[in-house]
Amino acid sequence: MFRGRYEHTVDTKGRLSIPAKYREILLGKGDDRLVITNFVASSKRCLDVYPLDEWLVLEDAVRQKPKFDARMVRFQTYYLGGATECAADTHGRVLIPPTLRRYADLKRDVMLVAAGEKFRIWDRAAWDKVFAEAEEQLMDDPDSFSDLGL
Repeated sequence: MFRGRYEHTVDTKGRLSIPAKYREILLGKGDDRLVITNFVASSKRCLDVYPLDEWLVLEDAVRQKPKFDARMVRFQTYYLGGATECAADTHGRVLIPPTLRRYADLKRDVMLVAAGEKFRIWDRAAWDKVFAEAEEQLMDDPDSFSDLGL
């Protein structure tokens, strides 16, 4: 599982250096390929990033679902349709496709944030807002996470 959050920058070519701790996880899997796709959290756009093996688990689960269910079709259109396979280079950088950079409005400063078997890439300003909203909700209602069953 991925843990933590890291401040990084996207260079002028659209490359992002993967944090060393995240690279260790990928090296442990023996595969440096990632799948990057669209995501929305707290009404803000970001990118979901999966190691290839975790993405294949998701694809297998999708294959088991009803193919003509309207919600599944929307999910496939949005989430699977936005997915791009990317490989890290020898310096541990990944080239984020321009369409995905535009989608998440990634500028120079970004945050990479753990999300279990995947991580997310946020524009830094969007992340600051999402984090502040989550913190405010937690301060207003300390029990707001108690029903998550953790």
